Amino acid sequence: MTKILLMPLLGLAAAYVVNLIWPKASFRGYDVMPFFLIYACQLLTDLKKLPSFLPSAFLLYFILILLSAIKWAMINKNISLSKMFRQFWSYLDACSFFWYMGLLLVTMI
Repeated sequence: MTKILLMPLLGLAAAYVVNLIWPKASFRGYDVMPFFLIYACQLLTDLKKLPSFLPSAFLLYFILILLSAIKWAMINKNISLSKMFRQFWSYLDACSFFWYMGLLLVTMI
């Protein structure tokens, strides 16, 4: 259980270090958070001993994002593919945070 709570804190520490090393980079420090939150979500589902669809769900997420980004870039010629991937990664940041908080709430109840 402590590993579940320490993974996001370790992710925040990694985000702080990334911001210290690359302060003017195009990415932000909290962009590393999904790696830590996804692992914490996997630990939460293992704790409840329920089947986890987490790896397949994120694989499907990335495949759908890749296909939709290519489609939108082909339709709208002025859209930068890198900006679109950046926006989708920001959505992944938010989704993994809410997924972690929701699983944590369900586990505590």
